[in-house]
Amino acid sequence: MTAYDFIFSDNLKHRLSRHFTLWIIFCLYFFVVNFIPTSAADFTTTKAYATAFHKLMYIPVSIVSAYITAYYLLPGFLLKGRYFSLVILFIGLCGLNLFNAYWITKVYVLLTQEIAFNQSPVQVSVFQPIIYGLGLGTAAGVFAGVARLLKIHYLEQKENERLEKLKIITELEIIKNHFHPHFLSDALQNISHLIRNHSAQAPNAVLKLADLLSYFLYENERERVPLEQEMQMVNDYLELEKIFYGDRIVIHFREPEKKNNIYIAPLIIVAIVQHCCEQSLLSLQQKLVIEIDLKTQNNQLEFSLHCNGYYENINGTLQQTGGLNHVMKRVEMLYPGKHRMETDLKNGMFSLKLFIDSENMHEKLINDVETKLAYEPA
Repeated sequence: MTAYDFIFSDNLKHRLSRHFTLWIIFCLYFFVVNFIPTSAADFTTTKAYATAFHKLMYIPVSIVSAYITAYYLLPGFLLKGRYFSLVILFIGLCGLNLFNAYWITKVYVLLTQEIAFNQSPVQVSVFQPIIYGLGLGTAAGVFAGVARLLKIHYLEQKENERLEKLKIITELEIIKNHFHPHFLSDALQNISHLIRNHSAQAPNAVLKLADLLSYFLYENERERVPLEQEMQMVNDYLELEKIFYGDRIVIHFREPEKKNNIYIAPLIIVAIVQHCCEQSLLSLQQKLVIEIDLKTQNNQLEFSLHCNGYYENINGTLQQTGGLNHVMKRVEMLYPGKHRMETDLKNGMFSLKLFIDSENMHEKLINDVETKLAYEPA
């Protein structure tokens, strides 16, 4: 049994163990508090111990008060906002605690005193029911209610975190899957055109597409990949587009000689390049000139892209930038507070700069166990 199971599990065995342990601790505390020796000799005689032991008779008052508060008043009235009824019932509970302590005091006097209850001192017949019933019993109920309220709040917070992580996982899957269909459809159409025209480039195009699809399908599931691998896929993608569009694409690609063992979430840069090529190639009136510059310095990745032919309106039709928005949203979720993206569009010239702190690239976004549990049915 782990500490978490002991405190939070609803398993019957864990609950019984938890409650039994808590009341044993409470009884020990109650015994120590009521063990009041008047001299050193009391430590070696049974009288002081017997007095503290007999006062354990008041423990049931605290138990009844605690469970009524935690399992009836709290969920039935406090959490539902029924405050007036809660106050009335809590006053009634205080009266019940006092009533129970009064009758326990009668038994206490019968067992420990040689006089009748109505002849016992006021500190016994009056103050003991007030102290151990109205005082300790009510305090035990309040403590139990607060403890259960904190537990409920903690479990709700953990459930909200789990749901938020599940939402992030789902959104990431949607964003990643959004990249595949459009590109795959265009690539297959272009390869089909090459094959029909008996182009010598067709086999090379098929191999490039196979490499890209393998990356999309398998590396896509990984949380991070080496930057070299991501950039190799960018190269493969651009070479594939070069096969499809020939002289219509002019590519300037500058990479650093050393990438400093940086890791990055897959398809971040590939998706940006793919979106910009797709948008620019919609205009059939000019060449696409695309410049890509990649730098790594001071544990930071700096990716820059510039291209022409990127228009908000082509032939009078407003172009949607949903693809780029999906990429930006994914970057925000994967690198919260560890990234910066700048975009600029002037007269058909599009510029994008992406800065990512490489320190965050080695952290897991979602724990593997929590990810697995998020997809398993409850």
